[in-house]
Amino acid sequence: MDRTEFEADLRRDGYRVVNTSQKPYLATPNHCHDFDAKAFVLGGEITITRDNAPVTFRAGQCFEVPMGCMHAEQVGPEGVALLSGRRRTGPLSREAFESDLRREGFEVVHGGQKPCFAEDLHAHDFDARIMVLSGEITIVRDNKAETFKAGDHCEIAAGCMHTAQVGAEGVAYIVGKACRRA
Repeated sequence: MDRTEFEADLRRDGYRVVNTSQKPYLATPNHCHDFDAKAFVLGGEITITRDNAPVTFRAGQCFEVPMGCMHAEQVGPEGVALLSGRRRTGPLSREAFESDLRREGFEVVHGGQKPCFAEDLHAHDFDARIMVLSGEITIVRDNKAETFKAGDHCEIAAGCMHTAQVGAEGVAYIVGKACRRA
């Protein structure tokens, strides 16, 4: 399976697609997730240990970890880059959103904008993920407007040209920012 097929399968099966990278030798002790995870290794290596059985995955290989499955992770000497998917049942909570951001190396900022605030067309040099806590914001990308209200979330990739318009009540949000430099 190649990257394109893997990503298409994730989307078809209801997974949220996530690109992540982890630093060399990062070790995460036994833990479990509140989501199903599938990953395709883009580069480097990662060892997943379940039931005291370590298995190392390298570029071009896939693995999955079901929700609630106890496991440990050990990143190899070059770090690891992953195309992964996460699938939760039910709506994404504020706590789970913030936890995901931190797990994926995003800087987490709580903020907001005043009523009717508008931004001109621009792009960021970082990936952004936003969850609206109250109010609403309309983001226009590729000439398509999408309005996000409390509980909604979206992603804006680095370099994506977009505008934003805040609703009449203003908006409060959590935003994650991550620079993904090659």
